[in-house]
Amino acid sequence: MTVVPDLPIGVILEVIVCVFLAATIAYCAMLDRRLRAMRSGQDGLRELVGDLNAATQRAVSAIEALKQASAATGEELGDDLKQARLLADELSLMIESGERIAERLGRGVMPAAPRTPMQPAAGPRHVAAPSPSARDAAVAARAANQLLGALKKAR
Repeated sequence: MTVVPDLPIGVILEVIVCVFLAATIAYCAMLDRRLRAMRSGQDGLRELVGDLNAATQRAVSAIEALKQASAATGEELGDDLKQARLLADELSLMIESGERIAERLGRGVMPAAPRTPMQPAAGPRHVAAPSPSARDAAVAARAANQLLGALKKAR
């Protein structure tokens, strides 16, 4: 049994070929849409990669600037540290010297005053000052003890 008895077989084959051609055209149209979507996504991806590359370059240049700034700051801090150590050493020497002087004052031993060369005097000679009284010695001892206490507190 034939569905259409009066149609020749060539026409039936041509109808079948037309149906397959229509299916192929539909499939090609769908494939074209997918390829366009992929290309547009690819263009967006290229743009994203370009932006990422630019951001990476900015980050690299910023890191270089930070390295240079930290090196300069490190050199400045090193110089400041050297100066601070020199001042600390000088200050410790001054404190030690002050403590020795305070101890001498506390014991009542004063270093000898520098002597001035004697000049020949045409007139009368100066008479040596009388020795300090007990009251003057007590005042000097109390001042020396206060100085010693202040130096110890400062230490």
